[in-house]
Amino acid sequence: MSKLNGAVRRVIQAAAGVATAATLTVSGAGVASAAPPPATPSIAGDNISPLMNVERCGGPIQVSLDSVPGRTDLLGVSFTPTGAFGASPECAAPVKVEWINGIAPFAHVASVTVDKPGPTRIDVPVGAGVSLLTTQTPAVSSIGTSQYVWMQP
Repeated sequence: MSKLNGAVRRVIQAAAGVATAATLTVSGAGVASAAPPPATPSIAGDNISPLMNVERCGGPIQVSLDSVPGRTDLLGVSFTPTGAFGASPECAAPVKVEWINGIAPFAHVASVTVDKPGPTRIDVPVGAGVSLLTTQTPAVSSIGTSQYVWMQP
């Protein structure tokens, strides 16, 4: 009798696994989606916030991270203005992304100009393992973000 119960349990578990996989595929949450990599929370939150209102160009820029499908060495960093700062060429915000990789501990820098209402994205080659990632606006005094990010090797 216990052999029969074990066989029934395995069939039910297999059916549940197939149903879960089908649900993920239909909902669009399949393997191909770019999930955010594990990161520690930034003390200042997920925004680059200017310390003072830059005339009519005030407001924070929201920072989000995601992994690049098929590339374990690249981290996608997106900047989305939630105010006027970085939302137009007149209120352009040069942003500096810096990272230090735990495997090869050297400082690296990439820059991008945020000057449109939607997200501006840059892919940075942080490499595998743990990296310290900071974002800031060097031309305008601001509170940036700083967090550790884990990229699966």
